[in-house]
Amino acid sequence: MKKNFLYYFLSKQNAIIIFCFFMVIQENKATDFKIDFNENCKSAYNKIAALELKNAATFIALEKTEHPNNAATAYLEHAKDFMLFFVEEKDADFKWLDQQFETRLKQIEKVDDNSPFKKYLLAQMNLEMCIANGKVGNYFTAFFEVRKANNLLKENQKKFPEFIPNKKGLGLIHCLIGTIPDNYKWGANLFGFEGNLELGMNELWEVRNFTDKTDFYCKTEINFIYVYGLLYMQNDKNKAWLIAKKLWDENPENKLCCFLAANVAQNTAKNEDVISILNQQPNDGAHLEFNYLNYMMGLAMLRKLDPSSTSYFLKFLKANNRRNFVKDGYQKLAWSYLLNNDLVNYKIALQNCKTIGNTVVDADKQALREVNNNEQPVLLLLKARLLCDGGYYKEAIDLLTGHKMDEFKNKKDQVEFVYRVGRIYHDWGFNEKAIPYYFTAIEFGKDLPQHYACNAALNMGLIYEQKGDKANAEKYFKICIAMKNSDFKQGLEQKAKTGLERLKKMKYKFIK
Repeated sequence: MKKNFLYYFLSKQNAIIIFCFFMVIQENKATDFKIDFNENCKSAYNKIAALELKNAATFIALEKTEHPNNAATAYLEHAKDFMLFFVEEKDADFKWLDQQFETRLKQIEKVDDNSPFKKYLLAQMNLEMCIANGKVGNYFTAFFEVRKANNLLKENQKKFPEFIPNKKGLGLIHCLIGTIPDNYKWGANLFGFEGNLELGMNELWEVRNFTDKTDFYCKTEINFIYVYGLLYMQNDKNKAWLIAKKLWDENPENKLCCFLAANVAQNTAKNEDVISILNQQPNDGAHLEFNYLNYMMGLAMLRKLDPSSTSYFLKFLKANNRRNFVKDGYQKLAWSYLLNNDLVNYKIALQNCKTIGNTVVDADKQALREVNNNEQPVLLLLKARLLCDGGYYKEAIDLLTGHKMDEFKNKKDQVEFVYRVGRIYHDWGFNEKAIPYYFTAIEFGKDLPQHYACNAALNMGLIYEQKGDKANAEKYFKICIAMKNSDFKQGLEQKAKTGLERLKKMKYKFIK
C-alpha cells in the first residue's frame, strides 16, 4: 500500500502539482523580503557616512538578527565595504567588494517590484561599483555599471515619479552627461543616456532640499555629491565652500565631512582653513584612519613652505598599499626635501616616484612625467607655485617681482614663469592683470607637453565667462580642449567641457 501511495504521489500529474506548490512557497518566501530603513538601518548608514565602519557593522548585524528579511542590510553591507575601499584603496578590499556584489544584488532583487527602494538601491550599488572600478582603471566595466544604474533609475522614475531620492543618482548621471561635447552626445544617446548639467544640478538640489526637510537617510551623501557638482561642474567655489564648511561645523564627529570641508578648502586656496579643519579631525579609534588626510596635511604644510610637511608625506607613504596619489605623494615629498636643501633624500624620493604606485589619476601621471624629465624644478618657481596654491598671493607675487621671462634659459621655465604670474593675479582677483600673462603662456607653450598653456586657456575661458563674454569664453574653452598632449589633460578637458555646457545658458555679449 505504501508503494502504491508513493507511486500516486510521484505520478506525473501530481508531480506538477507538487512543483507548483513549492514554487508558490518559494515565491511567497521571495516576496517576504522588504526594504525598511528603520532606526537600525539609519544608524548603520550614519556610521558608514561618518567612517565608523565597525559601529556600522554592529547595527547591520543587529538588524539582520531582528529582521532577517530586511534587504536593506544587503545594501548597507555593500555601502560599508565600498566606503572602506573608497577611503583606503586597497586591492584586497576591492576584490572582496567585487566578489560580494552579485550576491547582495540578488538579495535586493527578491524585494517586491512595488517597492520604490528596490531599483533605487540596485542603481545605487551599480553607481558605487562604477566609482570603484574607475578607481582601479576598469573603465569598460565602470561604463556598463553606470549604464545599468541609468536604466534602473529611469524605470524607477517612470513607475514612482513622486519618489524624490531617485533623482540623486539621476542628477549625478545627468551632470556627467552634460559635460560630454555635442559631437559625442550621439554615442551617449545610443546607450540610453540623456540630460544636461542644469537639469542634473537642479535634481541634486531637489534631493538635498528633500533630505533637509525629512528624515531620509542620505543627507551626508547628497551634500557630498552636490558640493562636488558646485565645485567642479558649476565652478561655484564660494557656494561649495559655504555648504561644505557648514556641514562640517554641524557634524564635527563625522570624518567624511571633515574630509569634504578640507578638500574643498584645499581646492579653493584656503590653506589655513585646511590646516585648522584637519587638526580637528576625530581620532578616537572608532573611525577609519583615513590615511589620505596625512597627504592633505602634508600638502597644506608644503604650500606654506613649512618643513614639517616631510613627516606627513612619510606617514602617508608608509601605508604604500594604496592605489592612487602614491607617485604624487613621492614627488611632493621630494619637493619638501628640496626646500630643505636635502638633495640626497630628494633624489631617493624621485626614484621611488618612478618605481612605486600607479598612473590612473591625473596627479600621478603628472608627477611621473615631471620626474621622468630628470629636471630639477627652479626653486623660485616652485615656491611661487606652492604659495599661490595655498592662497598666499602677496608672498607669491613678491617672490616673482623683478624677474623676467627671458632670464630663464629653458623654454618650459619661461612659459611656467608667465603662467605663474597670470595664475597668481587671477586667483588673487586681478583678472585684467592675469590676461596678458595667460595669453603669452598659451602662445609660447601650446606645443609643450606641460599643462601651462592648456590651463591658461581654461582660465581665460573662466575669466571671460565671469565677464559675460560668451564668444571669448567659448573660444578659450575650445582651445583648452584642442590641446591634446597636455599634462592633466583629462581633468582640464573635463572642466572646459563643463564650461561650454554652462555657456549654453548665457546669451552672447559682444564687447567692443
